[in-house]
Amino acid sequence: MAEAQRRMKRSSRISPRRRIEYIASVRFGDGRCQLFSVSNADDSQQARQMVFDELQDVAAVVVAERR
Repeated sequence: MAEAQRRMKRSSRISPRRRIEYIASVRFGDGRCQLFSVSNADDSQQARQMVFDELQDVAAVVVAERR
């Protein structure tokens, strides 16, 4: 096998960068708290905004990277 073909095979094994998953701690207006997993956000600000967009009566949100 030629050197170029070996390099092509090797580079095709590299997987795409894994998306960061976020965990959101949400406090609702009535005092309840709940954790949510956000896996399709590009950054923590987008994850936070997605929580506000999807849920009703949100009083506070804290978002952190899940490791």
